[in-house]
Amino acid sequence: MRCFVIFLFIFVTGVLHADTTRVMFLGDTHFGDNYFFRSNYSVKTNYITDFGYDHFFENVKDLLFASDLNVVNFETTLYNPIGLPYLITKPYSHFCDTVITPAIMLRYNIKAASLGNNHSMDYSFHTMLSTIKRLRESGIDCFGAGISPKEALEPLLFNSSNVSLAVFGGFEYRQSYDSLYHFYADSFYAGVNCIDRDIMQDKISEYKKLYPKTTIVVYPHWGSNYKSLKENQISTAYKLIDAGADLIIGHGAHTVQNIEIYKGSIIIYNIGNFVFNAPGRFKSTGAKPYGLMVRLEATESSKQIRLFPIYTDNKKCDYQIRFLSDDEYEDCFEFLKSGTNVPKIIKDIPTGSYLINAE
Repeated sequence: MRCFVIFLFIFVTGVLHADTTRVMFLGDTHFGDNYFFRSNYSVKTNYITDFGYDHFFENVKDLLFASDLNVVNFETTLYNPIGLPYLITKPYSHFCDTVITPAIMLRYNIKAASLGNNHSMDYSFHTMLSTIKRLRESGIDCFGAGISPKEALEPLLFNSSNVSLAVFGGFEYRQSYDSLYHFYADSFYAGVNCIDRDIMQDKISEYKKLYPKTTIVVYPHWGSNYKSLKENQISTAYKLIDAGADLIIGHGAHTVQNIEIYKGSIIIYNIGNFVFNAPGRFKSTGAKPYGLMVRLEATESSKQIRLFPIYTDNKKCDYQIRFLSDDEYEDCFEFLKSGTNVPKIIKDIPTGSYLINAE
């Protein structure tokens, strides 16, 4: 049985070994230009012009600077639109500044972005391809989408003396995004990678055989907004692990979902939002207003996962994500360990984080 082994090697104080490699996976990320600069959204304050981009990162910047790699789900396009969006039948179309956005990402040490989501094609595949080009020219690697199915399927690669990673991005299959919007890359269209297709499982299986020492991470965009875990997420996760995935870190529901262990591999079904500047619907849906910053910590001999829970209800935190209060920290912990087949989750109170141990 394959096992993604996670050992506990952090001291009680939470101090890391000097030779530790830290890779941080972050949730849905969009600075909110379309919400702030368009009158059809009910955002009374323009937090970009009134507070500046640094406002959004103030409480979490030290964690970002301490990482060797920060990966985000880039749920928008680099585009300055004029007039109506390309997909006028789509409820929300995201855009952000083509120059400032990559610069801010780099300022906060964000150098990898998945485009395998339901907004990277909001202004046509031409804009998606332009977004890829601009990100890469800025020094930000991107994955999960491309000019062809082959390119969209290619993983993000990261190597250090302690760990080798292959991170696959993609978006779950939805009929409307296929037939109406042509979001998925195929022989006719550029687009995003579809995580539900057999071709992705075959690719993971092939990769595992070719590079058995590489840790394979799947970083899928899936789930219903502000809702609990769906059966198709579970079945897809199991298939991906059966194919060879070692770790799954999902996003897309804008709220946290359950954590599970399956055949020795950890599944974090949804890490919710990172800096995602939409008003949100936490109150009306009753969804947990939490996200997770997930850090893989590796030394030469061991690996572990550390979760930093954050508060993400913009209406209550003035569009500045923050770490949780004591009561919120306990509430989030109780939620994460409430499912089935839950791995051992350890509270590390001094650092305000949780540790996952798969032993």
